[in-house]
Amino acid sequence: MFFFQSTGSHQKIPLMTKVTMVIWILLGLGILSFFAFSFFIIALLAGVVIFTLNLFQRNRAPIAPGEQPFQTRPYTPNQKQNKDDDIIDI
Repeated sequence: MFFFQSTGSHQKIPLMTKVTMVIWILLGLGILSFFAFSFFIIALLAGVVIFTLNLFQRNRAPIAPGEQPFQTRPYTPNQKQNKDDDIIDI
């Protein structure tokens, strides 16, 4: 299949047609890269603007709620638990 050859006429492609095809391919790749790069620049600028606006925003609510002391209590083992419960019987 890779070496399929048409049984039609064996005319060569003119040089001008080859040059035109190369120009159109390069022009298409150029347009694609231009739009891809411009979308990247637009997204980058939007990110910078949003970051700057958030950085200089006044009267922001704190990220974490107010400090609350951490409640600790000492460990006391359950008195109802038998001492034999922690042994695994096979």
